[in-house]
Amino acid sequence: MPESTPLRNLTAARRKRSSAGSRPSEWGSAWRRSARRWESLASQIASATGWRVWNPGRYGERWHSLFRSLYPVQEEGILIFGLNPGPYGMAQTGIPFTDLKRLEAQLPALAGAIRRRAGPLRLPGLAPRSLHPFLSRTFESSSVRVYRFLLLGWGNAERGWREVAVANGCSLLFIDPSGKNRTPADLYAAASRVTRNREAARQILERCLRARRLAARDAVRALSPKGVVLLGKDTQNALGEEMKRLVGEARILGWEHPTRAVPDPWARGLLAEI
Repeated sequence: MPESTPLRNLTAARRKRSSAGSRPSEWGSAWRRSARRWESLASQIASATGWRVWNPGRYGERWHSLFRSLYPVQEEGILIFGLNPGPYGMAQTGIPFTDLKRLEAQLPALAGAIRRRAGPLRLPGLAPRSLHPFLSRTFESSSVRVYRFLLLGWGNAERGWREVAVANGCSLLFIDPSGKNRTPADLYAAASRVTRNREAARQILERCLRARRLAARDAVRALSPKGVVLLGKDTQNALGEEMKRLVGEARILGWEHPTRAVPDPWARGLLAEI
């Protein structure tokens, strides 16, 4: 992306601001508040769907708090909303779209801080023992795409994370009885099948949608982004109207979720659009 684009100009101007322009305490409060809301819903979702449920938003806070302190997001940055944690990314590091390979190789300040507190970084990171039997890979596909985006846009991930924040509307990881990773998009169908009660499934879906929208609202108010990116159709459907109300339609971009995208075109296309 050329150096003369509006995004580059805005980014350079923001780098000249003092750190007082960031809102680390508000962002941290919003992050923790969302994780607590989802903790209260976790057992209901597990009962209604038959899924195993974990909350990386809670147990991953010790690494995410370090991440926030080392890479404070500036006001008027870019806020990206994903679905929920993946088993190879946030479930192991506490940081959305960040697997251990990316953390160690591309976030050296964070990797060093973790080593000083907890020793060597080893797979599967922060993942609870109960999650280990469901892990069969060593990297997260989405992490590859997102870190390509940060590299192309800002030269390296450490600079990029000061201009870009990711908020998952849902902080829970879901694994179904077959061992497959699930997302909020699968919730209603699973709850309808297990409970055999569409009304009960609709009610749990509505509670989850409300929690996602509250998380999104808190993140926007904490970070005051200049623009919002909604990844994937489910996120766009769940949060689109709320974002229009909060930031205006002109400042919202719907984009393909990175899971199955080709890394370089996905990253370059997103940069061109923002």
